Amino acid sequence: MDAVSKTVIDVIVRAGTCLIKKIKICINFGGNLEKLKLRVKQLSDKASDMKTDVENQERSGRKKRTQEVESWLNKVEQLKEELRLLKEEATRGKKNRGALKKLDETAADLKKRGDFGDFEEVCDVYEREEYPMPVQPVQEETSKQNLEVVWTWLQDENVSSIGIYGMGGVGKTTLAKHIHNRLINDHRYQVRWLTVSQGFSVKGLQDELAKFVNLDLSNEEDEHRRSAKLNHAFQKMNKMVIILDDVWDRLSLEKMGDPLGVEGYKLILTTRSYEVCRKMGCQKLLEVKTLNADDAWELFRKGLGFETQLSPDIKRAAKSMAERCEGLPLGLITLAGRMRGVTDIREWNNALKEFPEDMERDVFKVLKYSYDRLRDKTMQECFLYCTLYPEDYMIIKEELIGRFIMEGLVKGNSREEEFNHGHTILNKLVKLCLLEATVDDSEDDEDEAVRMHDLLREMALRITTNKPRYMVRAGIGPQVLEEQDWVSNLDRVSFYKSKIKRIPEGMAPNCPTLSTLILSNCDLTMIPGPFFQYMNNLQVLDLSYNFELMDLPSCISNLESLRALSLRGCYRLKSVPPLGKLKNLRVLNVFETGIEEVPQGMENLVKLKFLDMGRTGLDELPKEILTKLPRLQYLILPERVNAPVEDLASLELLEEFGGRFCDLHNFYKFMSSHHNSEKVWWYDIFVGQVNIDGGFDDCIPKHRRVTVEDYTIEAATSIFLPHGIDILQIRKCHGLSSCFVDNFLSRATSSRGLTCSISCCDEIEWIVNVPSDRDKTTDPHCISFHSLKVHGLHNLVGLCEGKIASHTFSGLTVLVIFQCSRMKKLFPRAMLQDLKNLEKLDVGECYEMEEMIGREEGEGSNQSSSTSTTADFPKLKELSLLDLPELKSICEGKLMCDSLESMSFLECPKLKRLPFYTPTTNERPFPSLRQIEVDDENWWERLEWEQSHVKTFFLHDVL
Repeated sequence: MDAVSKTVIDVIVRAGTCLIKKIKICINFGGNLEKLKLRVKQLSDKASDMKTDVENQERSGRKKRTQEVESWLNKVEQLKEELRLLKEEATRGKKNRGALKKLDETAADLKKRGDFGDFEEVCDVYEREEYPMPVQPVQEETSKQNLEVVWTWLQDENVSSIGIYGMGGVGKTTLAKHIHNRLINDHRYQVRWLTVSQGFSVKGLQDELAKFVNLDLSNEEDEHRRSAKLNHAFQKMNKMVIILDDVWDRLSLEKMGDPLGVEGYKLILTTRSYEVCRKMGCQKLLEVKTLNADDAWELFRKGLGFETQLSPDIKRAAKSMAERCEGLPLGLITLAGRMRGVTDIREWNNALKEFPEDMERDVFKVLKYSYDRLRDKTMQECFLYCTLYPEDYMIIKEELIGRFIMEGLVKGNSREEEFNHGHTILNKLVKLCLLEATVDDSEDDEDEAVRMHDLLREMALRITTNKPRYMVRAGIGPQVLEEQDWVSNLDRVSFYKSKIKRIPEGMAPNCPTLSTLILSNCDLTMIPGPFFQYMNNLQVLDLSYNFELMDLPSCISNLESLRALSLRGCYRLKSVPPLGKLKNLRVLNVFETGIEEVPQGMENLVKLKFLDMGRTGLDELPKEILTKLPRLQYLILPERVNAPVEDLASLELLEEFGGRFCDLHNFYKFMSSHHNSEKVWWYDIFVGQVNIDGGFDDCIPKHRRVTVEDYTIEAATSIFLPHGIDILQIRKCHGLSSCFVDNFLSRATSSRGLTCSISCCDEIEWIVNVPSDRDKTTDPHCISFHSLKVHGLHNLVGLCEGKIASHTFSGLTVLVIFQCSRMKKLFPRAMLQDLKNLEKLDVGECYEMEEMIGREEGEGSNQSSSTSTTADFPKLKELSLLDLPELKSICEGKLMCDSLESMSFLECPKLKRLPFYTPTTNERPFPSLRQIEVDDENWWERLEWEQSHVKTFFLHDVL
């Protein structure tokens, strides 16, 4: 009986304990849920305030939220939704403690990550700003009239859509470019240019428009939801003109975000078809007609160049030739380019004889005539090669010439000579008006580029329907490869930037003459095993940037004619088939692939000239493999591999190199082995245990860069700078001298000066410091700076001290100083005379900075010698002062900066006076100024000015 009672009591006690635990858990769950709700409410309020501030900045069209901020805002919204679901479950009695704990951790993480500090970290300058397009000035009277007609329509508030139509080559795009450039200079509208062309996709156009308004649509597939998001983004922006160039068929503006449904938006489109204008509901229509005889002759004469002397006989022949172009500007320009510099009447007469009589306004015959007269097979082939790119595509010249080299179209004894030959060909094609020169400024650097007019491309594609035989499907929307399209006499095939849905299983095109196959940027996920089986003549195979491609057909191993194989950007590709049989291979590009081993048989590629293994998973190379590739001219090694110095010394033909050395000793050894080389060569070299953020660049630009990072320099050791170095980056180094330039032995920098960045090196106190007993004013070995960026030097006192060589800073164009907390003044007044070329000055987060241009020793703040002095930065375009809480003065005297384009003053509360001065003869001070950014309107209103009237000119520029 006692035993039974004891058992019953134990059960009751256990049950009671369990119940108490459950009650405790319920109480804890409820309390923790309330705490979480409070945290999420605080995060939500902060997100709401931040979103309002960001959207206000974005409405200017010149700011955009950073990716980090956008991600944070999205995660806060996601957290709110997950909390809502958790609360709903709790009301139904389900208390998910695991989910509660996870959300609590997320909230804590978001709170920590939400401390963005200054607004500069929340918004970036909007880099998608439009710039004027290169275009010839308007000369012809008819063209001037057309420009003024469209401009008048744009001023009419009741006109929101304008259609410009006319036959191909008549000058519609040229007119639109002039309108675009005038709108940029007018400042009342933001303007965005979008080339549509044939084969466009709605999704592609949506993506382009999204870039203009800083909208990320990458995770949204539904066209209607994408359109709604675009419209919402449009609503935030001020007045905008969207120019759609080369529209071939009716576009659904609703799918483009319905811009005309937004107040203040206008649309201009160019098209060959009147019907397209009508179907798209254009309110005003302008037909661009062919030129009359006088305007046609004027354009033709201008195209010949005034260095071409025209005798009476030549003038008659030239006028006869111009008349046959029937007033078509493109035909006139192309033909004039072909005849530029011809001063022999016999050559003119011969050209007239060859010129077809039956032009009948057929521009293709005019263009074909110009192509035929090239009379240079290589130049003709290089021109036709440009059709392998999508319509209206901006082709980077360096990339295109790289392809010419792959194909063997350009000749030379070195890579440099081959590039020179390629540039010569492209320059001639531009001079002959068969290609258009342009600049790609989509990235940080501006790259020279060429573009092919759509009519010239059509003409070239007509030529390639026979011999050579091309199949070009570049830049076209989703498609499935069909074997019947792959005829047996194909020479080149391009699906560049076309989404290929599928290659049918077992497909094996019979193309025995095919030499070039471009399947780059095609979203390929698989290639059937026998696909390349009957392409025995294939010489160039480009499979680059197919990110999801995981395997390659084994038959690639049998393509023994192959000269070039590009797999760059196929980052899910883990291995490559054996390459031992490809003994003709000159180019192997596995940059940014997932390969973890060197391809089998690579040691047999004795003709290899180009090898890029950057950003791969390789951490070692087979011993002495580089010595078996003696013809290498271009080499990028994997970042994890310590470059084998002895093997590299055997590569006597090397011209471009990227690699890492673990210490300065091996770096010096490598550089000395190439120091005496007379050939031009380029390099991108890392020294130390480098934390390479993303690895080497996509390719080695034409520069010479050395980066030393996370490295301890031994006592009494100096860094040897290679001759002609362009760029020097020093990061997280230890053991440096207190004077930065004293750490270097050789100082023979490039002719334009050194682009230098220094960060997180706590020993440095001065960039240049010359003791009083030394005179460096005439030292030819002092470093000459072209650009200087300094970040996180917490013991930096100043830029320079003592008598320095004048050329040290005389070529300086960019000066950026951030997080140097000991600096009280930026530079002494004596240094001003050396800064006449300074274009950009950015200073931020230097919390003890009191003055930018310091007074001389013993000079008081009220001395007239200071206040009467006028400092001049004649080339300064950008001035940015950020988070300088102790800054009281920019300079004590007057400051002339008539080239300024933008100024920013953020968190500079003690700055009371702006010293900007302009001669009274200037009708408009700072004529290039586009914006002034401030964070406190009251601060701006209280500012004192050197010239009080100047402030009134700036009112409309302030953001």
